[in-house]
Amino acid sequence: MAQVATSTMPMENDASPESRMVVTFLVSALESMCKELAKSKAEVACIAMYETDVFVVGTEKGRAFVNARMDLQKDFAKYCVAEGLPEVKPPRPGNGVQLDSGETEILRKAVEDYFCFCYGKALGTTAVVPVPYEKMLRDQSAVVVQGLPEGVAFQHPQNYDLATLKWILENKAGISFIINRPFRSPAHQQSGPGIVTDAERSVTSPRESCSLIRVKAEPMEDSGVSLKAAAVSVKKEAEDPNYYCYNMQAGVAQWIEHRPMD
Repeated sequence: MAQVATSTMPMENDASPESRMVVTFLVSALESMCKELAKSKAEVACIAMYETDVFVVGTEKGRAFVNARMDLQKDFAKYCVAEGLPEVKPPRPGNGVQLDSGETEILRKAVEDYFCFCYGKALGTTAVVPVPYEKMLRDQSAVVVQGLPEGVAFQHPQNYDLATLKWILENKAGISFIINRPFRSPAHQQSGPGIVTDAERSVTSPRESCSLIRVKAEPMEDSGVSLKAAAVSVKKEAEDPNYYCYNMQAGVAQWIEHRPMD
């Protein structure tokens, strides 16, 4: 049975009879658990304190150990009733939201991916396009971001707190990018992979429209013309697939049919 001792430490005793009855009931339940643990050959020693009462609960060996260590009981009582003991709390940011680095990193990555999707959609593609955060922050009128919470400016997701990240993901359907002036770059990175811009659809230069091929001339019967390989310049006509190039060499007339490759 649980042993109860009265502490000599001064303490305000404002506990109600109902609270004391609840504590007594729970201590009895704890004692029953210790008995079940003893059947499994487990040893338990517990010290509980409520107001000025100190409860010793445990298995037979556990209670014997605690009762032999009265100094341990006194130290525990002093620790419980000590005034001015600082309460250890987890760090919290200024807005009162508890830090959770793991959850924050996951949400931050989700917001970053969604911003890339919105930027690609504004460019006219469903591909995920990296957002040029530095350029957008330098020239804020070039790309306008709509749908962010009131008072929250567009910035890299790593600068948002947990509450803002959650709000953005919960209301992402209303967030959109509007491109007023596209950013130019030599590699056209803002166009994303596989995107061909109007500038890249320019007409092929005349020099690139011709290529040098080697044509083997076949002599006609009894013509006495020897076999000879000659270099012939053939012009590619992409707009006329049935273009024919007429060539005369060594008195031999040949029709060379050229069809552009697909």
